[in-house]
Amino acid sequence: MTRDLLLAEWTTDIPMDADERLSPCPLPEGLRLMGRDALDPYFLVPPELDPDPAINAVLPFLGWIVTLARPRRIGLMPARKAIAALMADVAHRMRLPADIRALPFQPPPAGFDLLWLDLPPASTPDAALAPTPDQMLQLLGQGGIVVLHGLDSGGWDDLSMATLNLGRGLGVLVGGACRGGSVASLCAMLNRSDDGTAANLAARFAAIGAHWAARRALADTQAELDRTRQALSHLRLDAMEMRLALNHQDAAGQDANRQGSSPPAAPPVPVTPAAPPPKGPSRWRRLARRLIRGPATPAPASADRTIRTVLFVSGEPGTPGTTYRVTRNAAACAAAGYATRCRDCAAVGPDDIAWADMVVLWRVEYSGHVDTLLGLARARGAVLAFDADDIVFEPALARTDLIDGIRVCPAPVARIERMYADMQRTMRQCDLGLATTDTLADWMRPFLKLTLVLPNTFDDATLQRARHAVRRRALAAPDAADDVVRIGYATGSRTHQRDFARALPGLLRVMDRRAQVRLVLFREPGGGRPLLLIEEFPDLHARSAQIEWRDMVTLDALPDELARLDISIAPLEDGNPFCEAKSELKFFEAALAGVCTVASPTGPFRAAIRPGVTGLLADGAAEWESALLRLVDDPALRRRMARDVLHTVLWEYGPQRQAALLGPAIAGLGDARAAARVGATVLARGAFRVRAIPRIPDSTVLFTQDHLQDAAVTVVVTAYNYAGHVIEALDSVRRQTLDPLDLIVVDDASTDDTPSLLTGWAARHGARFNRLLILRARRNAGLGGARNIGMAAAETPYVLQLDADNRLLPDACARLLAAIAAERAGYAYPLIRQFGREASVMGDTPFHPGRLVGGNTIDAMALVAKWAWAAAGGYYVRRDAMGWEDYDLWCTLAELGIAGTQVPEILAEYRVHDTAMTDTLTERPHHKDAVVTLLRDRHPWIRLTAPEARARS
Repeated sequence: MTRDLLLAEWTTDIPMDADERLSPCPLPEGLRLMGRDALDPYFLVPPELDPDPAINAVLPFLGWIVTLARPRRIGLMPARKAIAALMADVAHRMRLPADIRALPFQPPPAGFDLLWLDLPPASTPDAALAPTPDQMLQLLGQGGIVVLHGLDSGGWDDLSMATLNLGRGLGVLVGGACRGGSVASLCAMLNRSDDGTAANLAARFAAIGAHWAARRALADTQAELDRTRQALSHLRLDAMEMRLALNHQDAAGQDANRQGSSPPAAPPVPVTPAAPPPKGPSRWRRLARRLIRGPATPAPASADRTIRTVLFVSGEPGTPGTTYRVTRNAAACAAAGYATRCRDCAAVGPDDIAWADMVVLWRVEYSGHVDTLLGLARARGAVLAFDADDIVFEPALARTDLIDGIRVCPAPVARIERMYADMQRTMRQCDLGLATTDTLADWMRPFLKLTLVLPNTFDDATLQRARHAVRRRALAAPDAADDVVRIGYATGSRTHQRDFARALPGLLRVMDRRAQVRLVLFREPGGGRPLLLIEEFPDLHARSAQIEWRDMVTLDALPDELARLDISIAPLEDGNPFCEAKSELKFFEAALAGVCTVASPTGPFRAAIRPGVTGLLADGAAEWESALLRLVDDPALRRRMARDVLHTVLWEYGPQRQAALLGPAIAGLGDARAAARVGATVLARGAFRVRAIPRIPDSTVLFTQDHLQDAAVTVVVTAYNYAGHVIEALDSVRRQTLDPLDLIVVDDASTDDTPSLLTGWAARHGARFNRLLILRARRNAGLGGARNIGMAAAETPYVLQLDADNRLLPDACARLLAAIAAERAGYAYPLIRQFGREASVMGDTPFHPGRLVGGNTIDAMALVAKWAWAAAGGYYVRRDAMGWEDYDLWCTLAELGIAGTQVPEILAEYRVHDTAMTDTLTERPHHKDAVVTLLRDRHPWIRLTAPEARARS
């Protein structure tokens, strides 16, 4: 039966057992339209239930009466919460402007359409206060209805009313002509005694009321059970912490009896920055004379030599491009093992040229000064590289129809042509080119056959500030009235009028259709001129109320502005070669700040964005409108897309991948054999992008706090039905010497008391941690899924995985952090002492990827860089092959060339017990076969020494 059923002749087709249906009973015409509204009580659960079963038995019939009568004024005498809530709910669904009033037993006369009277039992003192029938009828308006409950109290027998054996006896009295006649017809039907209709209806309504009452009793019992379990969890938590405290006291006493101590760690060695180059023309003249005389044996750039020092030169000092292409690339080069210096072009001195084995020239225009330094570098045999982030070396493209800046600024075309020609002249004298995108590299290769792609990247400081801004926004008190969706266009100059015009028609339609949308645009600091020339977009004037103006900020403060947005747009003009060669800056910088992007489908954006997963592409008004509406209307999609794009850009535009690109590129410039070796490596690894986007199962938050400090390490504890061990694991985290420290606990849908223990422990000890989250998987996700939930929620550079049955020693986080930072590794692992059923040491082999061929030698209890986890695609999530998620991660990182490092100290403890997953699942024959098959498919190079199941004794 459906709610849309319209009965031609009324039958009590209520949702009861099929064999208990009433016989059809013809009714007057007014009751033939009861098929929809009148049956609502059988489908809708009442908002409140009464503790009195008699009242619950009456509720279904009362809801039916209200649906038929459609009263505007309702009086309740006395008012019961369940009755009032039912009346209000039915009136709301029927869109009736009902006035529901609670009345005393002696109310003043008023014209009510429906009056509910619950007569007190005759034996109670309130019985004398009950109104008489005459007083009751005076309260009714024309055609009003009285519903009496408690007819067993007596005193109302003389009235002509329809009765029903519900609760303590129910009567329906119609005063005059009832609205629509439906209730009057119902009363006439109930008064017939020849067909048993009244008894049959009473039985059905009583059954529905009893069902509702049983639900109320079940809810009350469940609530009481939850309270009891919570109290027991607190008692259990008290006992566990008392036991741990006693254990720590015993351990402290044993330590006091031991002799000797470890020597203190050596203080860090301060790094002295390179001294500025000495100035003076005499040094230049001496080197120039040496150049004229010439060295005894000139060393051309292609000579067999090793590059150890790299000089980065900026041709446009003080611009954001210097940060992207000079400062950050120099840092990546240093991370790859090279000594680096950064200089403005005008400040390059002779000592810099004498020092450098390689010189990288970013946007350097040719001049007499540049000619001299190029000649000196060539005489020394240095390698020269020209770096560009735009097509600034092709004079033929210096046209007003291609470059908005020429038209808007304005800039003389001849000046732009000359600048481009001078850059091309510098480029032609270099040995290789560096470009930000594949499209730009294609433009450079006619001049420099050897051109490599090095994308624009972010640095650690930008990532930290962006994620800090995301955390601040998450902690901001939500305004219930603020459902604003901000779409931002974060242009940095007045050269993008035609770009913005590509998205504007679709954007205007979205603003018209969704009043909550705000367009965020930028202007000069202090409320100055807009960066977009608004006079070129008159359609925006009519929508000024939906535009937010923000002051332009410096590059380091940009993450704070981006984090305010919900959607970032990156439109680019079709067919414009400059636009086709633009880098993905707007895409990955928004991603760091937790914002997804809609972009034009240029080559770089098509390569960067996985449509529908890490962003959206749009071309033309209809596509822009569709893409923006999709994100505006679906906050969950925005959150998922922002999460997945972050996990993509952490590796693909991060400093670690840039160092991995620069290292081999520079090493391959030495000689032919080195070039061949590097070429083989680069060609074999292909695009060098993330292996996959980590799969993050859904979860809910049970506890959260954030003191907004910047910790370096998050400990992620995963638990499934480990109530007996998890508090001991958490206590070992609480006793870490590293501070500040973040903690995330993931309950993998446990069926025991684990969730209650976790939230209780967090309430007691949350102050120890900078950021503390208790998350619960919506359904059991398995080991890989639970670990991925914790990794995705972490906001620190490094994450330490800890299973709920294991323990950390106090210095674990601090020592592992020092090692991974010093080695710039993807993960660091300690020696681990087993306890319980066995006693031995794990993780005692130093790192070498070749040791992974025969099997896993590294436990999951390792400190993992979040960028490395993202590059590998996270832990695999396969419930049918759980157990070797950590081994798979190490193998994937080995394939990416990401190293681990061993800390040769016992810093953790591994519990060996009969209920461990290794014994109960991983090493079971059929399950072990599935695990081995999966790992061999994912990593064909492994040759396992023990592929068969082996139970630990």
